[in-house]
Amino acid sequence: MDKTLLARVAALPNMPLSDLKALWRDVYQDEPPGGHKSHIVRRLAYRLQELAYDVDPQIENRIEQQANDLFGPNKSRNGKKAKPKRKTQYQRPIPGTKLVREYKGIEYQVTILEEGYEYAGCLYKSLSKVALAITGSSWSGPAFFGLNNKVQGGKH
Repeated sequence: MDKTLLARVAALPNMPLSDLKALWRDVYQDEPPGGHKSHIVRRLAYRLQELAYDVDPQIENRIEQQANDLFGPNKSRNGKKAKPKRKTQYQRPIPGTKLVREYKGIEYQVTILEEGYEYAGCLYKSLSKVALAITGSSWSGPAFFGLNNKVQGGKH
């Protein structure tokens, strides 16, 4: 990266928001998006480099198509990207399976039912609701019970 471009990109976080918006209008030929200053800074840094290195439009289109294939299409160049749908990262155990988890020195048991989960005599629709009942805070139930190969002991 040439020193002039590097200095320009490095100066972005220290610029007032009004100057960033004016620069946005200049480099994008469009109104700046709403949102946090850091978002505008990142997008401007990318755009300044893009303009400086004259990215081939065909390459840019291929990259955008690959991103769309992975994450879904963009609403617009300045809009928010669609979030990919989350897929279940674990296989639900067969009914009758008992899950055992020690938490804060106490052992907890949950039984997998045909439609739901039984814990402490109560029926729950999701493992996350069971984890909430046990911990008092929001957890991914499969992560809490070690079903998705994540390290136990941490949130989510």
